[in-house]
Amino acid sequence: MLTLDYEKPVSLATTFGTRTACVEQTDWDDSRDDAMALSELERRVREGLLAGEFHLVFQGAYRAASGALTRLEAQVRWTHPDYGLLLPGIFMMPLEHPQVALEMALFVIDGVCRELRDCLSSKIALLPVAITVPEQVAMLESFAGDLARIARSYGVPANLLEIEVPDSADAARLLSLRTLTAGLRSAGAGISLGKWGNGTSSLALLGALDVDTVTIAPELMATVPRDPRACVVMSALLDLLHALDVQVVANGVETKAQLQWLSAWPEALAQGFLFSRPKAGLANVLALSRES
Repeated sequence: MLTLDYEKPVSLATTFGTRTACVEQTDWDDSRDDAMALSELERRVREGLLAGEFHLVFQGAYRAASGALTRLEAQVRWTHPDYGLLLPGIFMMPLEHPQVALEMALFVIDGVCRELRDCLSSKIALLPVAITVPEQVAMLESFAGDLARIARSYGVPANLLEIEVPDSADAARLLSLRTLTAGLRSAGAGISLGKWGNGTSSLALLGALDVDTVTIAPELMATVPRDPRACVVMSALLDLLHALDVQVVANGVETKAQLQWLSAWPEALAQGFLFSRPKAGLANVLALSRES
């Protein structure tokens, strides 16, 4: 069995191949556009979803100034029967087939809503949960309706869900057109731009984005505060996003020095290993936060 470093996932490209190695499409919903064949990895992901090999973990984002848990992020883990625990970086990015990407997104939404329902039943105070969704899924006409339907089936208010679209040129165009985000707004979900500032970001579109939250890529916090130039860049970004009246999550906060530097922006949220690693069980994460 392949041994994996939990924080440094390896690539399975040599095992599963890329889209050049495709398999025949089988039993897809004919009402959707399935002209694109599945890669071997996508086929295996779909099998894993059906076999119950995937599960969710949750990581908190904390108010930098006070340390109060304010927001949660749902993350996917794959317990592969041959390769053990796999992180999303191994299997999420190659999901180019729209049906597989949609099934993965709906799996996460369903799992989050189920855990939120259980917390509601236990009268646990809830916080918004961010769910990462690729832009090709977020822009589907049916997606907002699917989200609202799942939340309603569990009796969960949709405003507890925040759809986070990873930063890209396509994501910026999507989030700058309010006609494309209107469905999510009508459903009551929040909208977030994730991993912003990692090289694909568009400053030209930033002011037009219809988002509630921007999560700054961890690369930008990596050398703060020891590198003065990195501090200048990060300071400018924090001031800019604050002026645009969006919530900011600084990802990759791993040291007390980073947190102390970030606390100069009282409304900023910090997410990283300094506070907690991702943990299974939403109720457990919320309970641990109340005890700390």
